[in-house]
Amino acid sequence: MSYNFLKSYYLCSRMKKRIFFILLSVCFATQFVVAQKPNTIHKGISVWTVTDKTASAVPAVIDTSLFGFQNTDPMNNYSIANSYNGALGSPLQSKIYFDRTEKTDFLFSRPYDAYFTSVSDILFYNTKSPYSNLTYYSNGATTTKDDDFKGLITLNLNKRFNFAILFNYAGAKGLYNSQMTRQVKSGIWASYSGKHYGLTGAIMYQAFNNEENGGITNPAYISNKDSMGNYSTDEIPTKLTTSTSKYTNKYIYLNQKFHLATVKRAIDSTHFEYRPIATISHTFKYEEAQKRYKSTGSDSSFYAHTYFNGKETQDSVRFRSLRNSVAFSVNEGFARWFPLSIVGYVEHDYRQYYYLNDSTPVNASENDILFGAEMSKRKGKNFLFNANGEVYTVGPKSGDFKLDGGISSSFRLLSNTVYLNANGSIKRTSPSYFENTYVSNHFIWNNDFDKTMKSHVDAKLGLHNKWIDVNVGAGVENVSKLIYFNSEALPAQYDGNIQVLSGNAKLDFNLGILHLQNKAIYQKTSDADILPLPELSTYNNLFVAFKMFKVLTTQIGTDMYYNTAYYAPNYMPATGVFYLQDKEKLGDFPVMSAYLSFHLSTARFFFKYYHYNASFSAQNYFSMPDYPLYPQRFKMGISWNLFD
Repeated sequence: MSYNFLKSYYLCSRMKKRIFFILLSVCFATQFVVAQKPNTIHKGISVWTVTDKTASAVPAVIDTSLFGFQNTDPMNNYSIANSYNGALGSPLQSKIYFDRTEKTDFLFSRPYDAYFTSVSDILFYNTKSPYSNLTYYSNGATTTKDDDFKGLITLNLNKRFNFAILFNYAGAKGLYNSQMTRQVKSGIWASYSGKHYGLTGAIMYQAFNNEENGGITNPAYISNKDSMGNYSTDEIPTKLTTSTSKYTNKYIYLNQKFHLATVKRAIDSTHFEYRPIATISHTFKYEEAQKRYKSTGSDSSFYAHTYFNGKETQDSVRFRSLRNSVAFSVNEGFARWFPLSIVGYVEHDYRQYYYLNDSTPVNASENDILFGAEMSKRKGKNFLFNANGEVYTVGPKSGDFKLDGGISSSFRLLSNTVYLNANGSIKRTSPSYFENTYVSNHFIWNNDFDKTMKSHVDAKLGLHNKWIDVNVGAGVENVSKLIYFNSEALPAQYDGNIQVLSGNAKLDFNLGILHLQNKAIYQKTSDADILPLPELSTYNNLFVAFKMFKVLTTQIGTDMYYNTAYYAPNYMPATGVFYLQDKEKLGDFPVMSAYLSFHLSTARFFFKYYHYNASFSAQNYFSMPDYPLYPQRFKMGISWNLFD
C-alpha cells in the first residue's frame, strides 16, 4: 500500500501544492470570523424550493453543515449505495429502492437523475446582500483526475426581486480506458413577490457526455491480478473503445401568480405585511431532451443484434414537452383562523417523440389533460401536512391518477427535540411512450403494456439533543404490473404483485471530541428475480472533532460504505438502462476512506484518501459486472460561502 500511496502522491503533488496554498490563503484571510453554526440560514437570507405544477413554496436551508463535507458529491448525496460505471458523472442507479427517482417523463433520462437539476431541486433566494458559493472537488493524478466545479451567485435588485446564476462543470478523465465523462449545467432563475403579483422562473441547460467502454473484458484483471500479469488500469482492455453517449436537457419554467385580494397582518408592534387571500396562477414549462449513442467503429460483437449498420452506430432519440396549467388557490396564513392552503388546478400536457428507424425519422405526439387539487400547511413547526390528488381525464393517460400526502411535526421534550413524519401514496400510471415503442441500431421493441399500480407508505421517528441524533423508520410499497428490463436489456412487464419492505436507522452521537455516525438501510423484496436489491446497506463514520486556534474546526476520521452481495444490475451502453443479470453476485466488500476536514467561518475544505483498503482487501470491488470502482486515490474539496 505504501508504494501506491507514494506513487499517487508524486503524480499529483504539483496540483496538490497549488490547492494547498490557496486553502492556506483562505484560512489566514478569514481567521478573524467566528465559525458559523451548522444547518442554519444566514441572517438576511431566506431559501425555499417550489412544487413543479403550482410553485407552492417549501422552506429549505443553505448547506453549511459542520460535518460530512467530504461526502457531498452528487453520488453520495443521491444515495449511500449506487450502481455506476466507476467514474464521476457516469450513468447511475441507486441500490436503495426508495431512493430511485424519475425526474422527467423521458425514459432515457433516468440514469442521470443523480446529477440532474429539476425545478423542484432549485433553491430560490431572498437576500439582503449578495450571496455566492464556490465549490470545487478534485481527485486523482493529472492524467486520470476527476474535477467538479460549481459557482452560484444570487442577489436582490430590490426587496422583492431576486435572481440567481449557476454554472457547474464536472468531468472525469477516467482510470480505465474509454471512461471519460463531462457534465455542464448552467442556469438562471428568479423570483418576485409583490403585493398583487408574484413570479417564479427558471431557464436551465444540462448536458451529460460519457464514453462507453462496456466494462473490462475480464474481471480477473482486478480480482486475480497475478494470473493476468498485473496490468496497470490504463492497460486493461475494455469491451468498447469508440462508443459515446450524450444526454442533453433544457427547460424553461415560468409561474405567474395574480393575487385577487390582500389583508394587512401585523408582524410586531411596529411592522406589518400584506398577505394575499386568494390567487390565480399560470404555469408554463417547455422541456426538450435528447439521448444520443454513437460508435465510430464496429461494436456489433458486443450486442446480440445489429439491425441496420454493422460498421457504425448513430442512434438518436428526442423528447419534447409543453405544459400549461392554471390554478386557483386560497392561501395559507392570510388569517389566523385559516392556517391552510387549498389549491385546484388543471393542466394540459403536449408531448412529442422523435427517433430514427434506420435513417427514416419517426415522429409521434400525445396530448393529456390533468385535474388536480392540493391542501397543505407548510408554515410553522408543530404540525405540517400536505395532501394532493390528480387524475388524467383526456388522452393516452386517461384513467391515470395519483393520491399522495404527508404529515410532519416536531416538539420539545425536556432537553430533546422530537420529530416525526409519515407519507403515503397510491398511483396508477401508464407506460411511457418509449417503454412501449423504440427502434435503434441494436434494439427494437414494440409493446402494449398495462398500467402500473403502486401503493406506498412510510414513517419516521427521531430524537435530537446536543449529544445524540437518532431516528428510525420503515416503509413498504406494493407494485402491480411492474415494468422492468430483463436479462436481454428489453422492457418487460411482471404479471403480478411485488412488495418491497424497508427499514432504516440513523444513530449519530458524540462523547467529547469523539463522534460516531451510523446509517443502515434494510430492504426485502418479495421477488428478487425481478427486483433484486441488497438486503443491507450501511454508512459508518468515526472521527474526532476539535478546534484549533479557537476558530478552525478540525475533523480527523475514517468512514466506510458497505452493502451485502446481490445480483447487481448490468448496464447497457446503447440505451443507458440498467437490466437484470443472474450470473454474478456483487457486493459484500467495504469501501473505506481516511480524511481530514476543516470548517473555518464560511469556508469548508477536506483532504481524503479514498478506498485505502483496496490494496490489502479482497480484490472484488465491482459496482456492476465488469465495472470496477476506483482503487485508492487522493481526493480534496473546498466550498466557500460568501454572504457580502
